[in-house]
Amino acid sequence: MRRNKKGAAIWVSAVLYMALGLVAITLVLSAAVPLINKIRDKNTFIQTKELFFQMDENVKKVASEGPGSRRVLSPLEVSKGNLTIDTTNEKILWSLTTNNKMMEPDIVFREGPVNMELKQSIIEDEYVINLELNYTGFTDLEFSENIQYGNPFIGTYSMTIEHGGFNDEDLPIVSINMI
Repeated sequence: MRRNKKGAAIWVSAVLYMALGLVAITLVLSAAVPLINKIRDKNTFIQTKELFFQMDENVKKVASEGPGSRRVLSPLEVSKGNLTIDTTNEKILWSLTTNNKMMEPDIVFREGPVNMELKQSIIEDEYVINLELNYTGFTDLEFSENIQYGNPFIGTYSMTIEHGGFNDEDLPIVSINMI
């Protein structure tokens, strides 16, 4: 009889230890997952900003060279967020919805050619980070509409940037195509 009580006590303690372990793991994961998501969004932001620096450098090189000059960025990976090429307003845009307050909201920060802005969304503690390359003030550049796939772009592409000759004002026409 004494043996049964000892065996039951062992099972009860094993169940209690397992329950305690599950509670501890749940607490750790509930704190760690949001932190991991914030770090992931920050990393995506940094990678996309570097990609924008590469795009800008290639657009300006192609514009400064002669007709037929061409650059290919491959692979161009948009893992999160939306990449939009606005040929009407001569802008390249990227936006990402995040819970990470990466910078002060509603202030446009400029890092080289890239404009960065964080906006508060209508949901509490949710933000939209925007990156922009704006070529409207760039006097010797004109985008032509040569986009094979529709905006916005999400996934892996190859971007070709090509000098397509000169317009009536003797400005280079830079054609951007996503393949």
